[in-house]
Amino acid sequence: MNMMSSLGTLVKNHVEDNKGIAKVVDTKSNITSRSSDPIGTFAFATDTEELLIHTGSGTWVKIATETVT
Repeated sequence: MNMMSSLGTLVKNHVEDNKGIAKVVDTKSNITSRSSDPIGTFAFATDTEELLIHTGSGTWVKIATETVT
């Protein structure tokens, strides 16, 4: 299982308990169409396995990740 898949599973499991860092779990297009979330809201895109952060005014930025060995 790759890192993004593992992260996605962890985020999904924690969000279901409302304890995760990502408060939005949806497709990327649905996430990027949102504009009323507070600045700093994390979202997990289920179709692209990307972690996004809301920077305000409806702008979502992909958080770059890399594999650490």
